[in-house]
Amino acid sequence: MNIYLDDPGLKREIKIAAANRGVTLSAYCVEAIEQRLTREQPESGAEKEVSSQSAAEALDRLRDEIGPIGIPVRELIDEGRRK
Repeated sequence: MNIYLDDPGLKREIKIAAANRGVTLSAYCVEAIEQRLTREQPESGAEKEVSSQSAAEALDRLRDEIGPIGIPVRELIDEGRRK
């Protein structure tokens, strides 16, 4: 990917910043883009790291909202195994 900058001042600032970090201009730009994407990206279920404790707490809250399901969990498991 090529980046074209019309602003020579911005280009000079980026070159100086990359040189100060001891990386290539491309490496500096890639790192900056990755950081920006990380900040702006909404957390999705697949990308969001969830601890076991917070997942269990979320399930407990959901169980409280739903209430009893009217069938023992053991029967649901047995039924699932038969299918």
